[in-house]
Amino acid sequence: MTAEGDVAVYRAELVVHRPSGPSIDLGGVVTYSPRRAVRWVRTRAEQVAQQLGVPPGVGEWGWLGDQVDFGRAVGGLMAGNPVTLTVVDAEGCAYALVARPGGGAVGAYENGTVQSQGATWLAA
Repeated sequence: MTAEGDVAVYRAELVVHRPSGPSIDLGGVVTYSPRRAVRWVRTRAEQVAQQLGVPPGVGEWGWLGDQVDFGRAVGGLMAGNPVTLTVVDAEGCAYALVARPGGGAVGAYENGTVQSQGATWLAA
């Protein structure tokens, strides 16, 4: 809870910034759970690492399997600090994975009744 009656919302997303041309939104999640937002970043980071051929546990990817680091990331997100991981591939494309507080209401009907605990999108 952020203030009396307010519910914290978290947004996680993956955007690829290309050296030439527009950025590409590869989707994300909006959720009431900071744990789910960080888990989404970790899962997508694992997928990107596999696609780029990065060996497990190397460099920026080392925190993916570490539960202590995962807990720190969740705690930091709850405290209002974004969780970020940006990696640049051989062609200069920057893969930016971010979980941050904020974002629109999650799964609400027009009258404000909560429909679900999370919403995902996939864009390309």
